Amino acid sequence: QLVVADYSQIELRIAAIIANDPIMLEAYRLGADLHKKTAAAIAGIAETDVTKAQRQLAKACNFGLIYGMGAKTLAAYASAGYGVAMSLPEADKARSKFFATYPGIHRWQSITKARGISDPTVKTAGGLIRDLSKEPGGWQLTKALNTPVQGTGAEMLLAALAQLPKALSGLDAQLIHHVHDEIVLEVAEGDVAAARTGLVAAMVGGFKALFPDVDMPELVEAHSGPDWYSAKG
Repeated sequence: QLVVADYSQIELRIAAIIANDPIMLEAYRLGADLHKKTAAAIAGIAETDVTKAQRQLAKACNFGLIYGMGAKTLAAYASAGYGVAMSLPEADKARSKFFATYPGIHRWQSITKARGISDPTVKTAGGLIRDLSKEPGGWQLTKALNTPVQGTGAEMLLAALAQLPKALSGLDAQLIHHVHDEIVLEVAEGDVAAARTGLVAAMVGGFKALFPDVDMPELVEAHSGPDWYSAKG
């Protein structure tokens, strides 16, 4: 069997922590559907009335706007990545609603932009420093916002992998693949449940290695099956 686990919406969770956005952090603490919450805010409706298409649009806003996308880029991103058409005025309105809903994200982006004028470096939660002035194109806001989030996500997965051997000790299970925020194990039939538990514990441990004081329910999703497609649920 394959046991497959990934971090749920990890980039948004990391951005919420780095930005210390109280609304987004509270949503995750309560186990809320953040995409539905964003969709309701953008459309000005109750979360119970959000449609599938509106939730798709909200996913584009959530994953795009945390990295400082402008309205034009957001509209293109929503179409190419999520199959949702947005006019330029709609994208502009969505940006305004998003930042009004998550003021901590807006504050973090403003601080990052102001800081970049005098300091071109950015840092991950693990302490790695990237000097954007030494790269082609120099300092860019999107890179300055993206690096601490995705860089921290990479550190988190590495920390999880470091804990994996101990978590799987005594089990007929082995690591066969990992990519981005996902880890894949090959496991003997009789050890599937224990391996799934161990894998989740290692991944939560990877998160705690970087954010020891942050409680984040429903952080990891793990499933098993005879092939990757089945194990993804």
